[in-house]
Amino acid sequence: MNRILTLYLFLLLCGTASAQQIVKWDDLQTITDNARRTVYYEKGSKQPLQGEYRIIRGLDEERVKLSDGIINGDYLRYRDGVLRESGIYAKGKRNGIFTEYYQDGVTPRKETPMQQGKIDGTVKTYFRNGKIEIEKEYRQSVESGRERRFDNKTGKQIFESHYIDGKKDGEEWEIFEDGRAIR
Repeated sequence: MNRILTLYLFLLLCGTASAQQIVKWDDLQTITDNARRTVYYEKGSKQPLQGEYRIIRGLDEERVKLSDGIINGDYLRYRDGVLRESGIYAKGKRNGIFTEYYQDGVTPRKETPMQQGKIDGTVKTYFRNGKIEIEKEYRQSVESGRERRFDNKTGKQIFESHYIDGKKDGEEWEIFEDGRAIR
């Protein structure tokens, strides 16, 4: 029974790996459509790409699903074989949380909430130790709301400011290591 299960998993993985087409970035051409989405073609072809692709660009490899040449579904970007970014596209636009990773490919470096290709929500940046470094609010890719910074060791908030339509608004304050606070 274990042999059959092992064989099944092996064949499943082989089928998944072979279903992805590998293409070099230099062999692609892209255009921007009227909805400001990137559409992928092989150079010299008038047919947009379809299916799952591994796009190789120097040290980077992007794994995408293309429908009518437009990214739709899971997005993974690797550098030297290590996961560096993950997220989801919906009809060519980033949607949901996009996570960037440190060089270990596991520890999140930054989480960016996206909606229809725009930053929308609280962007979180992390220290290498996994503690939160910065939280900053955006609406439609414009700074709007609170920005907070935290201490690497204690995790306590050490800075705060506010934004309205991309401009600082109101008081900001900072707490120094010696406990002094300024506004």
